[in-house]
Amino acid sequence: MPFLVRKLMKIDEIFALSDAAEVSKVYADIPTTEFRTKNGTLSTWIIDSLDDLGNAVLAIAVTSSEISKMDFIVIDTQLLSDNALEFQQTYAGQDIAIPDLQDTHYDILNITVEKLVDCMKVYQSIVRTDPDGEKYIIRYAAGEIKDLLKGALVDHRIDETKASKKLKEELSKLKAS
Repeated sequence: MPFLVRKLMKIDEIFALSDAAEVSKVYADIPTTEFRTKNGTLSTWIIDSLDDLGNAVLAIAVTSSEISKMDFIVIDTQLLSDNALEFQQTYAGQDIAIPDLQDTHYDILNITVEKLVDCMKVYQSIVRTDPDGEKYIIRYAAGEIKDLLKGALVDHRIDETKASKKLKEELSKLKAS
């Protein structure tokens, strides 16, 4: 079963879901922070196995405004199906700097206010499965992300013409080191 990977905004807050009896009674802080939608969609990156997490992290990193520590949640697609949430491959909104990852962008679709509760249930299930944040809730230090980028440079996976100005600066620093 494939997984969808999404960047977390405030990792500490989602762990509070573990103790919630009803996610619909949780303060709105989590859904208003973690589920920022655009046209009713949530952006994610697909991987076939947990061993491929680095690829999703790379895709998110090259589309981010800066390279810094980042937290991620790995969502088993079966959890989405179990909670009546749809997902499909979509355009990332830009041509990303790692072309071989371009088609790994997926959106969770048709997110309504009611569906936010279902998203919260998915996150709650993940938090309860991984309370220590070791398998499905992962932190990457800035150095780890830079190492992934350096590896992508060595493997000639990065098209710098598609990189943002900040990413180009970071890539220049990595090449010099």
